[in-house]
Amino acid sequence: MTAIPNGSRLRYHCQLRQSSDERRAETHPLTWRLREDGARVGFEEYCAKDGYQSARHTLEQRTPDNVIDSMKQANVRGRGGGGFSAGVKWSLTQVGDHLPRGYLICNADEMEPGTFKDRLLLEQQPHLLIEGMIIAGYANRSRYGYIFLRGEYVEAARSVALAIEEARQAGLLGNDVAGSGFDFDIALHTGAGRYICGEETALINSLEGKRANPRAKPPFPGQSGAWGKPTVVNNVETLCNAPAVMQHGADWYQG
Repeated sequence: MTAIPNGSRLRYHCQLRQSSDERRAETHPLTWRLREDGARVGFEEYCAKDGYQSARHTLEQRTPDNVIDSMKQANVRGRGGGGFSAGVKWSLTQVGDHLPRGYLICNADEMEPGTFKDRLLLEQQPHLLIEGMIIAGYANRSRYGYIFLRGEYVEAARSVALAIEEARQAGLLGNDVAGSGFDFDIALHTGAGRYICGEETALINSLEGKRANPRAKPPFPGQSGAWGKPTVVNNVETLCNAPAVMQHGADWYQG
């Protein structure tokens, strides 16, 4: 380890403290709304902290292709383990004005040993996921979204189910979302404890009521997924990043 000259120690420690202060002052796109007591961030509290403003702006001011381009520019990566570009994945889905509308699936079947990042978001900040799914559903021209949740996550299921109902009552899910003319709704589906459902095509089979076996590719889910329709499957954390990208822009997100 390189020794620090005596005359430089004070300056070095001041720089460390300044760097630490800057990190604390950062606005983290996923955690800045979290409560210190670990309690759930409810609908009113979430909205009071700019919640759903990103989704509203997206539906009013952006086209689906523009949303996808922003996700590409921000280089949002899949947070379920694969690290594939979310924007590229969305762009590969075969949807359009004259094509059948497909599905959006949130993979919340968090089964890796010792992993609970998605659980924290689902339990404490479910509206961030709902908002991210509205944006993703709009970008992919989906009519329905599904949250495939690990069955053992009982508290997360309660939190998410309540958030879906709160958003629906506020006109943010269902027909004519936020008066935009875009129809999108979300359903919660709990899994049966199959580790293999972390693989997207096995998850799709399970959602359809079939045995959770992975499918041969091609076709990929973007061409033929749930019930034969174009389908996007994203991780919880991946979708939760979308509101920040739409609100602050790709440059802010990458910074």
